[in-house]
This record gives sequence, C-alpha cells and structure tokens, in this order.
Amino acid sequence: MTLKSTGLQQWTLRFKQHKTTILLFVTQSQSFTSIKQDLLDAIKATGLKDINGNELPSNSENIVFGLPVDKNDIGKGWVNLELPEVEDGDTKGKGVKKGSILNESPLGAGLKDGAMLAFKFRPADAEEDGMDVDNEWDVIIPSYEDEGGSQSQR
Repeated sequence: MTLKSTGLQQWTLRFKQHKTTILLFVTQSQSFTSIKQDLLDAIKATGLKDINGNELPSNSENIVFGLPVDKNDIGKGWVNLELPEVEDGDTKGKGVKKGSILNESPLGAGLKDGAMLAFKFRPADAEEDGMDVDNEWDVIIPSYEDEGGSQSQR
C-alpha cells in the first residue's frame, strides 16, 4: 500500500541541532514518538556517537523537539514543541488537556511541509515529565556574513 493509495501526504521536516541539519520524510499524521525513533535511527546510521558533545540517547523518548518562536526570524529562539498535559478543566494557559492532538503529530501541531524543528537530548537522569529540561537550544543558523568572512580569509 503506497502513500498515495492511503491518501496520506508525505512531508519533509528539517531537524536542527548545533550545525547539524537532518531531513526526514514523515507522514503528516505520523506520531511524534515514531518520528523521534526515525530521527535517532537516522543519526545512528551515520555512525555519529554525539552531536557537539551531546551524547546520543539510547532511547528515543529522551529526544525533545522545539519550534521556532518566530518561523520568519529563527534568531528569536525556540520553544518546546510538546505542551504539558493537564487534567480536564485546569487549562489556564499552562498546557493542553490530556489526549490533545497538539502533541500527537505534525498535522495536529500545526506544522507544514518543510517545517524546521530544533532537537536536543534529555539527560538520562531527567524526570519523565520533561519539566526539568532546560530551555536552551543549541542551534546555529548560518548567515551570509559567515560565508563572506570565510571566503575573504582564503
């Protein structure tokens, strides 16, 4: 059964950490759990053991995704893609109801084909709820000035 026969659309998502960019083909309704495993498998397939000193996790559950604060100005930073889940009736702007589609898939999260996401690795001793993961994202976006400077130094 092909993607066309199922009516699912295949998207390319760009995952960034430090100077590394990984392109993955995903379906718009593929779970983020599955995407995290695909990302980890792709990194391991290259033979990398770490990215900029950040050791690869043994489990894809220790991968955290981030979205740009402003997709038109990546320099403004990143926010955690996964919103904390709260009990019914307790959504005072601090999360989403349990079972929300926002945390399930690229389509549910409002992403589009070609979207850019940051990723980082949760420390092995971090709490399961992910609330203790720092809000720092190691993403370096090349600029035109970087290119010009390296050419003029030759």
